[in-house]
Amino acid sequence: MSDSRLILGSRSPRRRELLELLVSPESIDVQPPLTSDELGFEGLASWPEITQRLQRIAREKNHDVLAQLSPRSADAGLVLTADTVIVASDADARLHVLGQPPADESWRDIVRGWFRDLYAGRSHIAATAVCLTDRLSGRRLERIVQSQVWVRDDVEPLLEWYLATDEPRGKAGGYALQGLGSVFVTRVEGSITNVVGLPLEALVEMLPQLGWPLK
Repeated sequence: MSDSRLILGSRSPRRRELLELLVSPESIDVQPPLTSDELGFEGLASWPEITQRLQRIAREKNHDVLAQLSPRSADAGLVLTADTVIVASDADARLHVLGQPPADESWRDIVRGWFRDLYAGRSHIAATAVCLTDRLSGRRLERIVQSQVWVRDDVEPLLEWYLATDEPRGKAGGYALQGLGSVFVTRVEGSITNVVGLPLEALVEMLPQLGWPLK
């Protein structure tokens, strides 16, 4: 597949950086979905409902990118899309799906509440849905990857400092494991790159199944 392109359907520079660890940077093109409108998770209370919705979001992103490439549909290559959320439980064991904080100035209050009420002294799940499609054959592979993340009990001493850095903006769950948000994390069970936004362990298995060579 030397002339093939791997189309990354994402605006996230972190996803591209991770993907470049597995495949040649010269073979990657970035083509984000045209629409930023996504299905929400309102009213979903169980893990099966949440994971099904998450996979559907990644699949619809994939469809969006493929539609943009339709004039070149005869070209060989793959389209990769993904979506990451944080799923945390409150004191009553109710699940809360946390995407990116709001874009307006309320984001600090929202993220502050997440750390105090859902993160501190507990574990939560980072879940990523991956969708990979072969443009020639139409064959599609899908995967849900979950990692469990534990957060320190005493978030308060560092919380206002962290919010002042603006790092939580644009991050699923309001923190970046690969950045300053790591000061709150005490342990990760499962894929660390999944928490960042792209589970490389899954892609190591998926890419060769569609004939794409790894580095």
